[in-house]
Parts: sequence; structure tokens; C-alpha cells
Amino acid sequence: MLSGKMDRRKFIKNLSATVVGVAATPLLETASLGKSEQGAKVEHRTLGKTGLKVTSVSMGVMNCSDPAVLHRAFDLGINFYDTADCYMGGRNEEMVGKAFEGKRQQVLIQTKVHDSDEKKMRASVERSLRRLRTDYIDVLIWHNFNSTKEVSDPRLFEFMTKMKKEGKARFTGFSSHSNMASLLKEASKSNQHDVALVSYNFTHSKSLKEAVALAAKSEIGIVAMKTQSGGYKKEKMGGLNPHQAALKYVLMDQNVSCAVPGVTTVEEIEECAAVMRTLLTEKNIDELKRYHGFLRGRVCTFCGGCSGECPYGVSHQNLLRVVAYHEGYEEGRLIREALEEKDLAKNIHLCSDCSSCSVVCRRGLDVKAQMRLVQTIIAHSRV
Repeated sequence: MLSGKMDRRKFIKNLSATVVGVAATPLLETASLGKSEQGAKVEHRTLGKTGLKVTSVSMGVMNCSDPAVLHRAFDLGINFYDTADCYMGGRNEEMVGKAFEGKRQQVLIQTKVHDSDEKKMRASVERSLRRLRTDYIDVLIWHNFNSTKEVSDPRLFEFMTKMKKEGKARFTGFSSHSNMASLLKEASKSNQHDVALVSYNFTHSKSLKEAVALAAKSEIGIVAMKTQSGGYKKEKMGGLNPHQAALKYVLMDQNVSCAVPGVTTVEEIEECAAVMRTLLTEKNIDELKRYHGFLRGRVCTFCGGCSGECPYGVSHQNLLRVVAYHEGYEEGRLIREALEEKDLAKNIHLCSDCSSCSVVCRRGLDVKAQMRLVQTIIAHSRV
């Protein structure tokens, strides 16, 4: 047992060079978290300048195909749900719409639109409204921004302004899986984005944590995704189950309005909901240490450190999403959907024709080996 607050802080600092920012928060021992009703533990936070009160643990619906999970999340008090126009070819939005029919005023829905010409973007929003069985979207965000240029594109701001004026969207923003720190810093310079959905977990660097704080100070509501860093099942990790610990880590950052862990079962949403209003324990920190050891050399943290290194302009971190989909999520559907993205298909072709790789990962990931793995995964997915 650690003797005092300073010893505990030292213990956290020694966890890993990537687990930062937790030392300033004292740890509390908490009872083992069960799967019972957690109504008394429900925590709400303000989603930036929107003023919306969202549950700190909300739900990423992307991989879920069972409406019973949505119903259980609702019963547990969870009120914010993240989906997208492209998930499951639109079926994901349809499930959300049907599950919450008659309860629309009690839930907050976030969905996405891809950058295109205005006619196609407008058609996408209209489809989302029909599928969701609603007249408005609470938070409409751009899907998967990668560059600071996208974050400050006046053409995209103009479209979102129209959606607000027409009553189709209450608030708007963007999502990003890579270069998150740079994008958040750019977004903080303007008053255009209400919400940012970013990959954020215990493996990320101090620079992202600082960018999250800067964006929150600019009143951008921060929604954290990929909080479980790949979502590996305990069977793959010798029985280790660090997912509550990983979620607690994210929520200890008060600049995060809510987390949207991707869940697929009732058991998983109960496990996540139980984390609200709890803090990291020493046991949790040990779990994160062991999880970090398991992840080392396996996953890209999408830090953006390798951006611009490829002479052909390939975004390797974008390609490495395929590894997470295959190894962690074990979702062939996500890989097939990713292959439909124009830039991803182009990057795969360029990498397959390259005999060497000059990209160096700051976290020690063997990029060349990972690219071979990506190509193997994709080859099997196309069979």
C-alpha cells in the first residue's frame, strides 16, 4: 500500500512516459464496481459552449447492432449517443432512430457528414434525419478531419451555418482520428466549432492533453473516442481487463465533456456506466501499466508525429486504423467500410508499390512491418 499522496503521485509518474497529467489528481480507493443499477452515480458535464448537459460516460454506437444495448444505456441514465451516416451503411442511424422513438426529447444524438459538394452533403443530412426519425440533429460534425486546413475551411463553415439556420442541426463540429493536437489548436483560434470528437486515451502524449485543455478553454466541447485504445478483449490479454481503468483515466481530465466508448453488449455498457463518479485506484494504475506493455509495438496512437515523412504523401496513421479494426475490434465490416474511402485506397496502393519505408514512429512502432500487416489484412478482407 502506498503511504501518502506524494508516493502515489510518484507511482503514477512512473507508470509510463505516455501516462501523463494524472499525478495532479489525488487517488481514491473505491469499491469494486459491479453491474447493478448506477442511477445515483450518473454524472453530467457541460458540452462546451453548447450548454448541453451530457453524461460523462456516453455511448459510441458504431459497432453496436443490438437495440437492447441502447435501451439498457438509456435505463442507466446515459443521454448522449454518437453515430454516423456511414456506419453499417446507414443501418446504425436507423437503429438509433427506432430505439429512441418516443424518447427523442430525452436523448442527445450526434451524427456525421462527409466533406463533399453542397448537394451531396445536404442529401446526407436529410438521410440522417429520416433514419434517426427526427427533425433535428443535436450535434452534426464533419467526419474524420486530418488537416488544419479542413478545420478552418470557410466553405464548410458556411454549410454548417445553413444547417443551423434551417433547424437541421443545433450544434456543429468535427471529428479526428489523427493529428488531433494540431487540429484542436487550430480550432481554438476561431469561434466556429462547438464540439470536437477526438481519439483520446492513456497512451497519448502530453501535447494532446495540452491541446484538449486549450480547446476546452475556447469552449469547444470535447468528446473522447477510442478511449479503450483498441478495445482488445481480455481473452487476447491473458485475462487482463483494463477497460474501466482506461475510461477512468480519460474522465479524470475535467476538460473532457464526455467519453463515447464503443460498446456492443449490455455487459459492456454496464461496465462503462459504472465508472461514472469514480477515480483511479492503485489497482487501475497497475492494469494500465500492464495494458500499455501489451499495446507497445502493436497500435498507432495517431499522435501525428510521422506526418509529412512519407515522400509520397501517404498518411500511415490513417492506414493503421485497419490494424485496430482487425486486431482489437475484430470487425471485418469496419475494414470494408474503410476501403471505400478514397484516400485510404490511394494510400494502400502507394504503400504496396514501395520497396522501402522512411517513416519512423516516435513510439517505436515498426511502420514497415505494420504496413505489410495492413496489406495482408486488406487482401483477406477482399477475398
